[in-house]
Amino acid sequence: MSSLPELERVRHITLTSGMKLIVMSDMHRGDGSGADDFAKNSLIYRCALEHYLEEGFTYIELGDAEELWENDNFDQIYITHTPVYELLAKFHDPDPAKTRYLKVWGNHDLYWKDNEAVYRTLFPDIAIHEGIVLESGNREDNDEMGRVILLIHGHQADPKCCGEGAVVSKFFVHYFWPDLQRCGVKDPTRAALNPGLCNEVDRRLHEWASRNDQGIAAIIAGHTHRAVFENLSLTERRYLESKIKTEGIKIKHQPDGSYYNTGSCVHPLSITGLEITFDGGTGPQLRLIEWGQATEGHALTIQREEIS
Repeated sequence: MSSLPELERVRHITLTSGMKLIVMSDMHRGDGSGADDFAKNSLIYRCALEHYLEEGFTYIELGDAEELWENDNFDQIYITHTPVYELLAKFHDPDPAKTRYLKVWGNHDLYWKDNEAVYRTLFPDIAIHEGIVLESGNREDNDEMGRVILLIHGHQADPKCCGEGAVVSKFFVHYFWPDLQRCGVKDPTRAALNPGLCNEVDRRLHEWASRNDQGIAAIIAGHTHRAVFENLSLTERRYLESKIKTEGIKIKHQPDGSYYNTGSCVHPLSITGLEITFDGGTGPQLRLIEWGQATEGHALTIQREEIS
């Protein structure tokens, strides 16, 4: 199994007063076929990005943006989802100090680790990172103002997606999975579709954050497709908030601010992400957001909802 990246090798961002970030992951943009999980949510995703563009947010894409296990190359993905890339271009600036588009690679788009030049034909001088560190205040203070938050895709904690496990999983997904997917078969290699593996990945990421290695106070990840806020899944959080006591039901985790997960952009007719705002007076404020379809009268609309 892999481990956390060395902080010296990732992009560092110092949070300044008024800064606003939106973190999303796991779009799995594909070729527009029946195996393209993102296609059904493309409109919701674009509406969300247009909102964040107008509101001055910096957009962080936290891995598995492109489905490059199923697809041989990026060309057909770009052709299928050209409106998405045209919108992303509005966030981008070749100057690293001015850009509002930051990109991290995951296991399904690990291709970008060694092939940034291909992506730079669309986004000049963009760097694609293994991780991003958000720093606020003085790290020596060891308080909310000095928190270090590490953003990684999260496959580093998944044995099926690291080392030899990744080779086997990629082979299965590339050669067999698209046809099976069109028939409704679920992919057993994805943590998102394997609750036991999903729980284990979440547990490892939380453990890494709790150890406070390299001064890390919290980890934000994706990969599992299951949204987590303060170490609780939405199901666990809603159960606790209901104050219902059911004999035999145990919450596996306790709430704390060391682990968050963005969820994904391939939920059924909805996408999730984490908004991060910083006013300079307190530590970073995090909100778990869901964008989805809603009906108002006879009109179908796209709406934003704060869910944690």
